[in-house]
Formats: sequence, C-alpha cells, structure tokens
Amino acid sequence: MGTEIYLDSSDIPDSKWSEKLSSGWNRELVVSITTRFPELVPQPDSEQRLFKVSFFLQEESAQKVLPQLQLELQKSGLDIKLIYSSGIDLDIVPVGSDKGQAVQFLRQKWKFVAEQTVVCGDSGNDIALFAVGSEKGIIVGNARPELLQWHNEHSADSRYLATNFCAGGILEGLKHFGFLE
Repeated sequence: MGTEIYLDSSDIPDSKWSEKLSSGWNRELVVSITTRFPELVPQPDSEQRLFKVSFFLQEESAQKVLPQLQLELQKSGLDIKLIYSSGIDLDIVPVGSDKGQAVQFLRQKWKFVAEQTVVCGDSGNDIALFAVGSEKGIIVGNARPELLQWHNEHSADSRYLATNFCAGGILEGLKHFGFLE
C-alpha cells in the first residue's frame, strides 16, 4: 500500500518515509472511529500496520459506508485516504501514502529517472502507481475491473495494458516499452 519502505535488508521501516506519513495521522483515532461502522470487518493482524488500518467491506455496503466514514474521519481532523479495491478490501492510510508516492520517494532518493522506471499493477490499490509521476506503467491482463475502468477513463501513452496475465503481462509490457527484446 506504500505505507512502509524497507531498505538494505533492514526489518525497520525507513525513518524518513515514516516521518513524512506521520503528519495528520492518528492510528488509534482511526480505529476508534471505525468501530462505529459494523459493516467494517477488521482484516487479520498480519494486514495491519502502523500507517494502515485494513478492513473487509462488502461491495453492497461500500457505497453507503465509504462517504459516511470519510466524513467522520475528516471531522476528527485526520488527514487520511480511503482506498477501496477488489470489491472487498478497504485500507485507511495517511493522505500522503500510497504506492505512487512511495515510488516517487524512492526515485528521488536514488535519483532514478522516470523514463527508466516501470510500475506494474492489477487492482484498484495500484491506481496511484499510474496516477502519479511519468513512469512507464504496465497493467496486467488479469487486472481487476476498477483498475481497467480507471485506465479507460485516463488513457496515457506511458501506460500499457497487457493481454497476458500476472508475470506474463509484465514481460509483455517490458517488451512493449523496449526494456526486453
């Protein structure tokens, strides 16, 4: 989700990235507010992080719950973002965190040029990879409907929609962009 970056085989998240995410974030308050919504079912502890609170939310409840939840969180002064994907997964994260922002942070840290950077994805929580920056983007053939809809509404020459699934789609995209022969 772009809420943690680990470098150099460390098991401690990058402190500069964590510092950036901490502004406007209060995990305990997020958890407290979400208890008011019985439709939100916490995901397992293995999916919870310092800068990410994750739930299962059934698609039929999402249209009603998401706007109400967003409003309640904002009324509490939290600077957050709701990321709903795959018709079931809800992640609540700091507004400055997502996969796209994490890629930008690392690109700048390591001085990689966007044109030589490739991002790949298959679901709604990957939209940020393609919406931020000017990296080459590969959407694999088995992408979820929410990502395909976004792609169709926001077409770009720097993005490629593969026909092959999973790793095959990534290889297809790398060939399309000339990174592989």
